[in-house]
Amino acid sequence: MSENKVLAASKAEKLDPKRWLNLVCIALMHAALMGSLMMPGAYSQIFIGEWGVDTGLFVQLTMIGFLTGAIFSIPMGILSDKYGVTKVLGIGMLISLAASIARVFCADFWSMYIACFCMGIGLAALNSNSVKFLLPWFKTKQMTTAMTLYVSGAGIGVTLAMMIGGMIPDMYPAYIGSAVVFALVSAFWFAFARMPKDAILIKDDYSFAAVKSVASNKVLILVSLAMLLSMCSSASYAGNVPVGMIQKGLDPATAAVWASFINLAGMPSNWIMGPICDAIKRIKPVMAVAAFLGSALLLVAWLAPVGPYTLPLFIAGAFVAWGNIALIKGSVGMIPTIRPEYMGTAGGLQTFFQNLAAFIIPSFIFTPLAGGNMILFFVFCAVAVILAGVVMMITPELGLKGKIHQEALENKG
Repeated sequence: MSENKVLAASKAEKLDPKRWLNLVCIALMHAALMGSLMMPGAYSQIFIGEWGVDTGLFVQLTMIGFLTGAIFSIPMGILSDKYGVTKVLGIGMLISLAASIARVFCADFWSMYIACFCMGIGLAALNSNSVKFLLPWFKTKQMTTAMTLYVSGAGIGVTLAMMIGGMIPDMYPAYIGSAVVFALVSAFWFAFARMPKDAILIKDDYSFAAVKSVASNKVLILVSLAMLLSMCSSASYAGNVPVGMIQKGLDPATAAVWASFINLAGMPSNWIMGPICDAIKRIKPVMAVAAFLGSALLLVAWLAPVGPYTLPLFIAGAFVAWGNIALIKGSVGMIPTIRPEYMGTAGGLQTFFQNLAAFIIPSFIFTPLAGGNMILFFVFCAVAVILAGVVMMITPELGLKGKIHQEALENKG
């Protein structure tokens, strides 16, 4: 009977048609930011070959925006709880835009490193507050769908960045183009992004109480651990696939094109998995397929010799696996034990682990262990996704048919 009450409550939620416009706003922001941040990954031959940068530093450059995201994620979540989510997202976007313009004038590795670091401030604002922004529009009824579509924005941005890298040999014109796109997306955001008129905007005046509350939430800790393990793999694929492909024997231009196909294959995964989870009211079964089957396909693709089956294996693995990031990210908004006024802080805490892992693990764990062998590097990435799947399997089911939602509704009654 309690499960029926949960489903009835979900069906009773009325959704504003303008939710799709606002989803487009935040997804475009995600695409512009991630594409611009990952664009250096398409120019590995310049950094490693011409500039003499070693592989470890190059991986750090492609991951540096995630370090910024880790440093600023909790403050950005707290600020959105105090001052409003659209305002914080807009300010973060403008800071990243300024940094992307500055990068055009960087003539050496370290100045570019600093510019990319500053671009990560927008990433911190975005990933900390995506749940807080989307939940009032989509509620629990379509939250998983919304989050998977939002996350696919990153895939669109990275795919375009890799395609541009394969077509434009000089990286500076590509940087100029990404800055122009960034400016247009910022204008679109300020013109159209809004919160629902009927949203109950509860501002939190006790930020440290918020941090204490969400940090002690056991379900959030498990979800954050799963995100940590999965994100270190996803971020590695976003910026470093061309280097791995070159080591498999592909020329730089072909490696960049293959990387684009792999990132492109992940987008329909996001579009499909979220609606499936919302339809069956469960997340775990879909997550299991994504983590375990997707990793198996990618492992075979990396370890087997290059042949006519190689690219199809990569595409199939990316299609199956990449939806897991969105499923984990959306799970934060499905935890009924987090107070609504603390949702920004909760997103900030989860994003802290997400972005810290994306920088630390590939740069300082996988790279040294792989010893410059990028194929082994991506094997470690697959293992991390498998472990993320294991963590989600021991986490309570956060779909609406999960026991945790039944208990929450009974407590309210």
